Parts: sequence; structure tokens; C-alpha cells
Amino acid sequence: MDPAKQNQIMGYFIEEALEHLTTIENGLLNLESMVTDPEMVNEVFRAAHSIKGGAAMLGISSVQHISHRLEDYFKVIKDNNGLNVDQQLQTLFLQSFDKLKDLLEHLSGPFGLGKEDADAIMSDVEPLFAQLKDHLNNLVDGKATVEVTTPPARQVIEPITVGRTSGEERAMTLVFQEDIPAKLRDMLQVFKEPDRPTSRQNLQLICDRLYQAGDQFDLKPWCDMLEVVKSAVGNPNNSFRVLAPVVIREVKQAQELVLAHRTEEIVVSSQLQSLLPPPDLVTALQQEDDISSVFGAIVEEDKSVEQWREFGDRVAWRIDNAWIRTAGINFDRSAPVGHLPAPIWLSAWDKSKDSNADEFREQLRAFMQKLGDC
Repeated sequence: MDPAKQNQIMGYFIEEALEHLTTIENGLLNLESMVTDPEMVNEVFRAAHSIKGGAAMLGISSVQHISHRLEDYFKVIKDNNGLNVDQQLQTLFLQSFDKLKDLLEHLSGPFGLGKEDADAIMSDVEPLFAQLKDHLNNLVDGKATVEVTTPPARQVIEPITVGRTSGEERAMTLVFQEDIPAKLRDMLQVFKEPDRPTSRQNLQLICDRLYQAGDQFDLKPWCDMLEVVKSAVGNPNNSFRVLAPVVIREVKQAQELVLAHRTEEIVVSSQLQSLLPPPDLVTALQQEDDISSVFGAIVEEDKSVEQWREFGDRVAWRIDNAWIRTAGINFDRSAPVGHLPAPIWLSAWDKSKDSNADEFREQLRAFMQKLGDC
């Protein structure tokens, strides 16, 4: 996105964020009554969530971090309706909130938010968050003594109307007119590359950015659709030739619905649904995997992809044309002869309890023999 558009979105974000600050501050100044009002708690929670989303899109990490932490603590209140609160909790909330307010005041000022100012504010807020977390947990567990005292003297600002603000509406329109098409072009470019694990990872990163674009504006149907797209992209059974037309069309149609203010009409097509991985493959793909992540990356850095695949087949790092995964290994039985004994088998090997150390050494010898044959 060009700098002029970026600055325009920044202006919309600041305008919207300042209105969300009003919502949060009013909630905190009336904390005792807020905790018994689920609707009010949700308004404060969504305000922090919206600031977090906008800051993430614009790369303002300090604002994103503080609003994210506040969002987490508001969620604790949401999940514990009617929580007994005290003056200390309110004070800690307000002090933490003031740091977010300081960041946004710098951001909206003539000199912007410099790194030195942001770092200083972040340094001040971390001890507050530690105290807030501990005290909030104690209140939830019933370990803290609740003290009812007079709230700090602050001006209660008039509440704003709940709903999307004009600044938020303009920012959303600009993002979906400018940023989403750019992401789709990036996606199409990756689809033109060879089908490699790194290419799929890049596609999934683009899916994450598309998701964030909608999440900051609370566009749940858009986000739900992007989660399905990301899962389909991660399914190795789908070739890029099959994925590209379905995914690009699905996202493009959803973008048009958002711009037409018909977000609720976004649905996942049956064609996209058919590209989702089966449940057993979903579980396998979610597992951390020493071989596929480490050696898969090496494979893609090397230009001789086919030769690496053949090598993986010969040393049993690949089975049935797929890199082995920890989730598919049965550690209750011995490793197949010549199978790489480390690091994947070492993860389940306890030398002190293993009476078959000689077998392990034989596995290593067999593997080294295979390696020599290659």
C-alpha cells in the first residue's frame, strides 16, 4: 500500500482508537457495576480487541501488546460474571489503561510515537501487568480480600454509541479496496511457484494477514471463511492447480460482499469444503515434526528437489511419498532398520531405562551405511 493510503488508514485508526479508549475508561471507572453487566463487559472487551487488531495491521507493536493484554484480562472478567472486585484491581486496571492512552496520545501528536517513548512506556507497564494478573487471579480463586473504597477521582466521559464508528467504517472500506486486492495478487503469485512446503507456508501467512484484516473489524463470517481457506491450503493432497481458482474466487467474492455491507452473506462453498483435509491428516499436520520441519526446509533451500526426495525415500525419511511425521510413529516398537535414529527416535528414547542400547547402536550403524550408499 502506498504511503498516502497508509497515512490515511493511520488517521482512521487513531480516530477509532480514541473512541474505543472512551468505552474502556468508562467501563473501568464503573468497574464494580461493569462486572455484573455482561453487555458492558463485552463492549469493553471488544473495544480492546478492536484497538489490538488495528495496531496489528499497522505494525504498532506496543499498542497491540498493551491492548492485547487488557483484552485478555477483560476476558477473565467475562468468564467470571459477577466477580468480586476491589479498589486495588480498579487502580491496576486504570494505571495499565493509562499506558495505552499515553501511547495513543504520542501516536496522534505532531511527532508521532518514537521508539524511545514506546520502549519507556512498555517498560513501565510490564510490572503493572504482572501485579494485575496476580491480583485478578487471586480474586478469581477467592484468595484476595475485597476492599470497597471510593473510586479514584476521574471525569466520566460521556459514553459513545455502540457500533461501528465512521472512522472504522472508512478504514474498513479502504483496507478492503486497497489491501485485500494486494494480498490476493501476492497469493496468485505464490500459486504460480512450484508446489513446495515453503510455498504453502507463504500462502498460509497470507491467509493469516487476510484473517487479521477482517478480525480487526469483527467480520466473523470473513474470518471463518479464511480459516477454511488456510486449512485447504495446508492440505498437501490439493495441488496448486486445484487450489488457486477456488481460493482466489472465494476470497474475491467475500471481499465484494464486505464492501457491499453484506458480510453476513459470506458462506463457505461446497467446492472449498471439499478441499479440507480429513480429520486424521489435520491432526498430523498440527504436530510439531523434527524431520519434516528441519529437513523439509533444507529440501526447499536446495535446487535439486527431486534428488532430495529420492534421498529421503532411500533413508526412510519419506514413506509413501511423504516426509515422516512424529504423529505417525509408534514409539512402542523398534524403529525400522535404517531409519534415522535421531532426532525423531531420540525424542522417545530414555537411555537409562533402555535395555536395548545395542539395538539403538545397530540402528545408527545401519543408517550410516544407508547414508554411505547414497
